[in-house]
Order: sequence, then C-alpha cells, then structure tokens
Amino acid sequence: MEKKTVLIEDIAAALEEVMDEWEQYLNTDTGEILSLPSSDNYYIDREPEDEVLAEEIEYSDKYVKLPNQSDIHEYNIMEGFAYATPNQKYQDKLLHILRGRKPYRNFKDEINYLGIADTYYAYRLLAFCRMAKEWCERYEIPFNTKNDDLKRLCEEDADEI
Repeated sequence: MEKKTVLIEDIAAALEEVMDEWEQYLNTDTGEILSLPSSDNYYIDREPEDEVLAEEIEYSDKYVKLPNQSDIHEYNIMEGFAYATPNQKYQDKLLHILRGRKPYRNFKDEINYLGIADTYYAYRLLAFCRMAKEWCERYEIPFNTKNDDLKRLCEEDADEI
C-alpha cells in the first residue's frame, strides 16, 4: 500500500504534545497519529487495546515512530529564539535565564513579562514544522502543508524571526 500524504501541521501538532514516557507513531497507511504509554513506563498500566496496538506496531512496517522529547531538544528552540531576538536587551535577559536555575519555567515567565510570548510560540511552531518536514523526508513519508506560506517558511533559514 502507498504511504498516505500527511500535513506538516499535523505532525508539528503531535510534536507539540510530546510527553515523557509516551510514544507516538504515524500509521503510514491512514495518516493517523497514535499515542501509547512507553513500554518502560512503570507508572501507567497499558490497557489491553494498547497491548494489541503495541504488538501490531512492533510487527508491522506501516508505523513510524515520531520524535520523542529527547529528540526535540526544546531547550535548543528556546536558545535559538533568544539568539534570533533582535532586541539586544531581551536577548541578553533570555540567554541569562537559560543558563540559570529552572530555565524552562523562568524563560516562559520572562517571555510573558516582556510581551513576546506570541512571537516565541510562533517561532516554536515553525521549529516543529521544520522538524516535521525533516522527519517526513528522512522516512520518505509524502507531505504537504495547508498553505504555501508555511511551505516557504519551512525552507527558509531557521535563525530568522
């Protein structure tokens, strides 16, 4: 069966929802994204239907595992945003926060305080779209976007805001 074309935005949305101890898979026949508790997650008991799905995933070539939290490196996205911020004062503040204690929490507090949270989340979504595009290319999964602007942005330099 031919692989179904997926939307970059759908893969990016799945990447935004990544959580520790969970795995996500794309069914290349249907384009559906499925989530399962990780097999080494001792805190969540898999339901019987999860076990059936896990077995199907293991023995089928129609499922491709999406990047997990350690593959995404959200810290690098935050750092890239800080370096790409044109306001030197904001850039210095964000980089200082990222090198301190509780960088994730303090970064998010600071972008809200500075009034640039919307800009950061747009930058973050674009980073996820670019990851999704690269992932699709790596696994030879046909993809498209909902609009041409996003397709163009996915091709541009990742360091620009």
